[in-house]
Amino acid sequence: MRPAHPVGAELTTLAELSGAELIGDDRSVLGVTLRAQDAAPGDLFAALPGNTSHGAQFAAAAIAGGAVAVLTDAHGLRLVRGERATESIPVLVHDDPRAVLGAISARVYGAPSARLTLIGITGTSGKTTTAYLTEAALRAAGRSVGLIGTVEIRIDGERVPSSLTTPEAPDLQRLFAVMVERGVDTVVMEVSSHALSLGRVDGTNFAVGGFTNLSQDHLDFHPTMDDYFAAKSRLFDAGSPVHAAAAVICVDDVWGVQMAQIAQASAERCETVSTAGSGLSGSGRSGSGWSVVGRVGSGVGSQRVVISGPDGAQHVLTVPLPGAYNVANALLAVGLATAAGIDPATAISGLAEVAVPGRLQQVDCGQDFLAVVDYAHKPAAVEAVLTTLRASVHGDESSERGTDGVPGRLAVVLGAGGDRDTEKRALMGAAAARGADLVIVTDDNPRSEEPALIRAAVAAGAKSVPATQRRAAEIRVIGDRARAISDAVAWARAGDAVVIAGKGHETGQEIAGHKYPFDDREVLAAALTARQLAPPELTVFAATDASVAQARGLLRAAVTAAAELGIGSAHREPGTDETASRRTWAIFGELREAGDDEDARCVVHDLLGRQAVRLAVDQTLAVGDTRAVRALYQGAIMEGSWGEEAGFFATVAELVALLTDRSGTPAVPRAGDLVLVAGSADLVRSVQAVWAGDPAIDVGVVVR
Repeated sequence: MRPAHPVGAELTTLAELSGAELIGDDRSVLGVTLRAQDAAPGDLFAALPGNTSHGAQFAAAAIAGGAVAVLTDAHGLRLVRGERATESIPVLVHDDPRAVLGAISARVYGAPSARLTLIGITGTSGKTTTAYLTEAALRAAGRSVGLIGTVEIRIDGERVPSSLTTPEAPDLQRLFAVMVERGVDTVVMEVSSHALSLGRVDGTNFAVGGFTNLSQDHLDFHPTMDDYFAAKSRLFDAGSPVHAAAAVICVDDVWGVQMAQIAQASAERCETVSTAGSGLSGSGRSGSGWSVVGRVGSGVGSQRVVISGPDGAQHVLTVPLPGAYNVANALLAVGLATAAGIDPATAISGLAEVAVPGRLQQVDCGQDFLAVVDYAHKPAAVEAVLTTLRASVHGDESSERGTDGVPGRLAVVLGAGGDRDTEKRALMGAAAARGADLVIVTDDNPRSEEPALIRAAVAAGAKSVPATQRRAAEIRVIGDRARAISDAVAWARAGDAVVIAGKGHETGQEIAGHKYPFDDREVLAAALTARQLAPPELTVFAATDASVAQARGLLRAAVTAAAELGIGSAHREPGTDETASRRTWAIFGELREAGDDEDARCVVHDLLGRQAVRLAVDQTLAVGDTRAVRALYQGAIMEGSWGEEAGFFATVAELVALLTDRSGTPAVPRAGDLVLVAGSADLVRSVQAVWAGDPAIDVGVVVR
């Protein structure tokens, strides 16, 4: 997107503004670009030094696209002059061209942010949610609003795709210019620490700055948390050229308190936000704040609180999202909107129906449990989301939500991104193990790293949590993210909750330099739909106190029924995942056989185990600590390819424990499967009792 009526600037003007040296003739430039392939007639091409190559190497391509001048450093100048196609092009030379790129871009596009009420939001978590809530509050007041953030760019409601939380300086200033031309009067934008550190927002005039919180993230870019904080503080520090005129700071953590002190020393107006019941008084011209002073109640996925404003007036605020942290986000949004001149009552009314993509976004396909997708990809965010969902599931009055929910379990599927802060991986795994009953560690965006190593770090963190602090009864590692999501869905029972964490709104998965289509919301919906469409009945063939001959007859009957119903690997479509398909099972205890010869008993049990495998039974389980049962198990293993077709349990209790703990997973019989059970009365009764008590299983056909 480009403005229809560009302002432009002369190279001599830009040289004077930035302190750069102009080598060559003066010309008028109409735009600025960092990407040679995007160059348009009249552009200034910013050729910056990079980690692996110099942008000046692509100057010829930019000139071919219509660029009329280049901004670069001394090394870039030599590269430009060394090419015939660019040897005579005018060049602005600066020791640090990135440092002046923002100011130059703003001047070329006519300082568009000065004609907007620009609200910048920074912090670790909550930027996206707060931006959407603030946009809604502003639109409720009739403002024409632009939104710039992680998920998307919107111009008065019209969506524009976005790949960076904060665009590069030329793209940002160009976008502001387009927004001004289209009648936008107010813009809400997320401001990342990278953007503040790398000068992407230089040349921008912020009317209001907002701060959410700070927790560990981006320590691959920032050497310490103090450096990370210092980058965020550029939006509020009087010594920064981009500090906001007014500030609204959430002081629910120590970093917020520290940020408020910085802002109060420089902003014309500084207000604080607190969910703990009081604002933070300060030394600025306005040290009052917004605070939560009471709770009215909660519904499914929403909550209502009583808030107090800087003037002491109280309001009822409906937050359309669960979780204490979303109360903080909503309160910050109210503070930002009012700082931008919106009446509090109007701002509050605009928040009630907001939906934020990929932030505790529910996926409902008619299932009887809660399934959500969330962007949580930091330790603190994982902990906060799981705490919120536990409250939703369990109705824990000591939790932040205090809602009445159906008692159930909680599963989380998560991974960690490659080429990013490595220290947070174990911390994310630990947060998951403390907060969920089932943790499935999978791939996020491995990027250039070996996925298995990332998974191992996350899983190690989960397993490192002491038993006394660990909620997770099971920790699984499944590299295939789609399969991990399906396993979580298969595990869930009525009243449970499943959260797919880490990618949120993202629509791709980056692996080894390629981005493949992948949307957690779509994959989760497909898994839920497949579960809903799956045959609802578990078909059971049972024989109590059976002989070997009876078991053989029952086995043949079960295999015949499986063929008629299309159940089992022998009837599966080629290329489909066996664990995701309907399967056949044979569960054998010790069987009656005439005679007392133990060796003979072992032989006939061995042959039965072999027969089950030859008849393509997917899984044969032997139960009982006798030679005969062990012979059955060994026979199945010897007949099979790798021994994966058979399992052994010394006692019925061991088998019952597996059936209970792994319910709904491919590890045990589940709805749609066919199973044969032959053995003692205790064995048959015990397994049938497990299935009868499992709400996810409907035993449809029992043949004895």
